Amino acid sequence: MYEYTGNIHMHSTFSDGALTIPEIAALGNKQGLNFLIVTDHQTLAGLDQGMEGYYDKTLVLIGMEVNEHSHHYLALNVRTVVPDNESNPQQVINGVNQQQGIGIIAHPFEKGSKFYHNGLTFLWTDWSVQGFQGIEIWNHLSRWRDELTGIFRGLLLILKPSLALHKGPYRETLRLLDGYQVQGKQVFAYGGSDAHGIRFKLPLTSIEIGSYEQGFRSINMHILTDQPLQNNLEHDRQLIYQALAQGNSWVACDYYRNSRGFRFEAQSPRGKWGMGSTISWHRGIDLLVKTPYPARVLMLRNGELWAKSQGTKHRFPVNRPGVYRVEAEYRRGWSWQPWIFSNPIWISE
Repeated sequence: MYEYTGNIHMHSTFSDGALTIPEIAALGNKQGLNFLIVTDHQTLAGLDQGMEGYYDKTLVLIGMEVNEHSHHYLALNVRTVVPDNESNPQQVINGVNQQQGIGIIAHPFEKGSKFYHNGLTFLWTDWSVQGFQGIEIWNHLSRWRDELTGIFRGLLLILKPSLALHKGPYRETLRLLDGYQVQGKQVFAYGGSDAHGIRFKLPLTSIEIGSYEQGFRSINMHILTDQPLQNNLEHDRQLIYQALAQGNSWVACDYYRNSRGFRFEAQSPRGKWGMGSTISWHRGIDLLVKTPYPARVLMLRNGELWAKSQGTKHRFPVNRPGVYRVEAEYRRGWSWQPWIFSNPIWISE
């Protein structure tokens, strides 16, 4: 398998971002990312102007973010604009599905901060919806903003934005995702930067909120493909979107430890299966996990902690069906920091 790293969910000057798509791509190149997916609000202007493609070694793909005030929805691999419909987000989901795109519920739970736009949040509240492909479990900008709990804390976060990475995704988001997966629904985990790069001017300086560079170093998507990228837009677009749609991927905070080299698969005498796979229960299945650095690996079954291991190579014999996924943590100082959140392997009856 071939591993590639990308960052999804960001905004350019076509909506409320500070940089143009070529400028964003240059920062992606600097961080060594293989792909970026720009998701400007309510527009596909970058796509319409032919700005998808390779910029040096980084492939830029263009989707969009639908809805303005609530029920934000990432629409990937679509070719025409999906109209807003905040009062009936099912229609937005249907619009993405009609184009056979990938639809992701963005930052569904936010707490907001009175120090940032008077506690403004962009929540997802309609859980009667069906047919979406993913949930954004870790949004860098959203989590940073929610950590603005006081003036002193805010100053620390401005000086060191990485402090917002220490707590990881909201557990309620992970519980929600687990609930769908236990029902057998092919709903996958995604994470992104939500980078805007907006600068607020102060008397003697300026503050950047939602830095592209910081975001590209932090919450990334890693995908596995059965073919290499070929520096060809059409071929590589299809390969990347296929891996994302099939859940052969994981979400990671690469800021302190890059997760490149992580692997999670099921193995038995009958074969091997990767993340996003569904296999029938039979005897002799082992779940194998490899981490590029020593880690504490938590194996969850049906959303509950089932087993754990420390080291770089981890083996979990399976004794019953279930939905299995991995959370990996690395030791930083005296504590364990959230690091990797895999997509699941379904082992059915």
